[in-house]
Amino acid sequence: MEQRFSDLILLLAGGINQRRMYFDAHPKVRAFSQDFTIQLGKLLSGDDQEEFSFGVFKGKFIRNGKYLVGPSIAGRSLIAFAELLGCGGFAFSLPLQPADVVAFFRLAATVKDPIGDLAVAQELFAKEGIGHIRLANPFVKNRDGTFAEGTGEQSESIPHDDDLDDFSPLVDIYQSLYEIVARNNSMALHSGGLDIAGAMANGERLAGAGGDGVLDVMQFIRYPDYDSYTIGHSVRVGALAVVIGRRLGFPPEVVTELATAGLLHDLGKGRIPEEILFKPGRLDPDERRIMESHPALGAQVLIASGEATEMMVSTAWGHHIRRDGRGYPAMPDWHKPGFAAAVIHVCDVFEALTATRPYKKPMSPHRAYEIMFKDRAAFDPRPLSALVQALGLYPPGSEVVLTDGRRGVVARAGKNLDRPAVRLTRDQFDAPLAQGPESYVDLERESSLKVAEVILVGAGES
Repeated sequence: MEQRFSDLILLLAGGINQRRMYFDAHPKVRAFSQDFTIQLGKLLSGDDQEEFSFGVFKGKFIRNGKYLVGPSIAGRSLIAFAELLGCGGFAFSLPLQPADVVAFFRLAATVKDPIGDLAVAQELFAKEGIGHIRLANPFVKNRDGTFAEGTGEQSESIPHDDDLDDFSPLVDIYQSLYEIVARNNSMALHSGGLDIAGAMANGERLAGAGGDGVLDVMQFIRYPDYDSYTIGHSVRVGALAVVIGRRLGFPPEVVTELATAGLLHDLGKGRIPEEILFKPGRLDPDERRIMESHPALGAQVLIASGEATEMMVSTAWGHHIRRDGRGYPAMPDWHKPGFAAAVIHVCDVFEALTATRPYKKPMSPHRAYEIMFKDRAAFDPRPLSALVQALGLYPPGSEVVLTDGRRGVVARAGKNLDRPAVRLTRDQFDAPLAQGPESYVDLERESSLKVAEVILVGAGES
């Protein structure tokens, strides 16, 4: 049920993004509005609820008193709209119409200056003829750590320690990553100028994220539509490139450039017709030829920007070229892909194998490793081995159950691939555990414990 709530939030954010690029009557904008109203009707008609509501607090979505980490990462456009309005969130009720949702998208795409007054914002909605969407009062954080809608009388939220939120720093980073990838993909599609400097700045933030936790939030991300998963793929490839770069001992500036290359590697897909790019079945020969043009198109877009580095261009061009020279674009026999392209190739394939898509289930990391190692001529063994060593069988961010019934999140891989360090979150009775040094269990040292079950895979589940 909670996942349905998250999907509805992401559909709203996706519709805002589409309206920023297009216009009210565009098929994409209309499709998002219709899909949202249909899914809302199904939810409310079968759930004995009068409205679907969620809050926004300090740059993150909240529902039922708790953070929604995944939607907070991919749905930044909707958070920004709430912040401009000065409201604490939104509530949707029936009979909401697609026209109401399109008008909501239009306001979110066009309002630029902060309103900051809830009454004025609600008047703006009424002026636009938007019905069945209520603006919530700003939320407050209670002393027990939960959230609640305020009465409208509070001038500010109850003080609290943001450091208690484990994922807050990474959520902020990933929100920025989604924004820059989405912006550059849109610019590539419409032949606009790329924001290479912005991509590099975000690559530096990703490369500088502390410790092995760069993938910790990936377990929470899900993509209910095509546009968000194409963006998410590039974000995750950039994150995996950081993991490999660190493992191989690259200097920080190289890890930064490699992360940026990962964020930009698929820009050429913006030039591929959507009926081919998102076709769930097998491509025919002509469609495959068009699809296989995306690396060259991406390299051309980057070169035309005048700001992309050689690494960015070479990885966009070469991330589908195998170690044996096969793949695409077709290259002469003497050509060998550069090492940066080989790194992004490994990240690209691993992410594709282990990620959920609207048309397929995720593959376990173990099975993905088997496939990739079996095809020895495809991958440079150095980045592939570094990826396995860094992630182990249970990538950082994976939610697991131990043999004693306690549940936790993998903090880092161990020397033995099946014995990671785990940050415990719940006891054997499913009660939350306080966080601190005692909540970490290193399975390398606890021989009586092992992973019994994987709930979510951090590097691939979405």
